[in-house]
Amino acid sequence: MALSKEQQKSILIIRNYLNVDANPKFTDDYILTTYSLAVDELVENASEIKSLKSIGIKSKSDGVQSITFTDSIEAWTITPSVKMLLPLPYARMMGVT
Repeated sequence: MALSKEQQKSILIIRNYLNVDANPKFTDDYILTTYSLAVDELVENASEIKSLKSIGIKSKSDGVQSITFTDSIEAWTITPSVKMLLPLPYARMMGVT
């Protein structure tokens, strides 16, 4: 099964968040199967944020309606709703090869 670009981005972000870059267990298929809800949530959040927010824009106005974005919300970031669907990140051991 070919993964969409959005799924590939989500898998990479989740792999980095969990600190499992070097762990061979965490293949794309494993992450997609095990954390499918988190992958879907990350794709949906990114699509929604990208449709509303332009890069570098902190607020938008259209007539009487205005939207102000917080600095911490960007597309393709692990939001609290995605964190709830993932385990805690694995601890990285310093100096261990």
